[in-house]
Amino acid sequence: MRRVLLSAFACDPVFGSDEEVGWQWARELSNRQFDVTVLTRKTHQKEIERHISETGECNKVRFEYIDIEWLYPLLSKINKRNHIYYYFWQYWAYRRACQLQAKKAFDCVHHVTWVSFRQPSFMGGLNIPMIFGPVAGGDEVPAGYTQYFSLKQRLVERVRRLVNGLVRFDPLMRMTYRAADKVFFTSAHHLKSVPAFVIPKARVELAIGSSGTDIAAPSTVRKQQAGPRLLYAGRCLGWKGMDLGLRVFAEIYQARPDVTLTIIGDGVDRKRWEKTAHELGVGHAVNWMGWLSKADVIKMYSEYDILFYPSLRDSGGFVVLEALQQGLPVACLKLGGPGVVVDESCGVAVEAAYDIGKTIIDYRDSVLTLMDRISQEHNLSQQCQRRVRNFTWSALIERIYGSEY
Repeated sequence: MRRVLLSAFACDPVFGSDEEVGWQWARELSNRQFDVTVLTRKTHQKEIERHISETGECNKVRFEYIDIEWLYPLLSKINKRNHIYYYFWQYWAYRRACQLQAKKAFDCVHHVTWVSFRQPSFMGGLNIPMIFGPVAGGDEVPAGYTQYFSLKQRLVERVRRLVNGLVRFDPLMRMTYRAADKVFFTSAHHLKSVPAFVIPKARVELAIGSSGTDIAAPSTVRKQQAGPRLLYAGRCLGWKGMDLGLRVFAEIYQARPDVTLTIIGDGVDRKRWEKTAHELGVGHAVNWMGWLSKADVIKMYSEYDILFYPSLRDSGGFVVLEALQQGLPVACLKLGGPGVVVDESCGVAVEAAYDIGKTIIDYRDSVLTLMDRISQEHNLSQQCQRRVRNFTWSALIERIYGSEY
């Protein structure tokens, strides 16, 4: 049995994002007979222990809860998102890892969260095989595609691009990358922002997988609707791409006036998107649902024809995996995680051209073609489910751990 130490600053069974990534790595490795110890924050202890007692998940995992209780309240006043505290926590976690390693050696250490290629791990100092990632954050909105964003969102993207450009010079990140035996990024775009010596040992993988048990029974017939129904699920933020998506949808509507778009989610840009939809003359064809539970969203997939997901820099796009599991084809841009997952067998991934106008037309044509395929290829749902099997946890762990799996 392989003894694995997971470094998971964020690890929680209740929350999404990095917290979900940390928890699922612990659960999935433990389910596959790895001997797992997790270093995480004490703030996650209550939810982790409650979830274990209620479900039995991760009941064989050893959790080491670490926090610097006098320091966190001070730093949180000036940096609520914990970026500064993260560095201190890494050092404290490393010290605890050394103590555990001295008692009984681990076979490897695996940094799983934060899922950021900009944040270092100090676990390389253990002098045992180290896996770093999959990490994300290196995908960027293509040049010119922020033109429809709010001023604040444009500034966010500019600052993010600047920070990404500094990663290759960051001494702590260079230390992290040198210490790692294996490095995984969620897309190839990250290779443009890391030191050259990282590239030979880097590979592309998603940070999270799908569960084979979540794959729905094959369905050749979706619920009958008056016209094609597109679905978007996610936050209403500029980089999620709906500024572009609504313009694509308006073009689709010109060709298919019976088409509708349902948007599940909320965020700072929702009102602006609603205004854009009305200005484009398609406001009546867009349904705004707000936030729904994950279970409710999964139930709704069978009511739609296409997951319409125009995200501009999504590292994973877990909603894409969920849709494919339910046999729902996806229309996305060939960017980030969705661009890795989606191919012609399960939908369309459209190239983001230098000319945004060309991208809009290409995206429109691709969706219209996909609509035709849905009516003609009765096994398209099964093809979606076959595709997602390449991104199950079992497949992901086997690719990352190789012969150790």
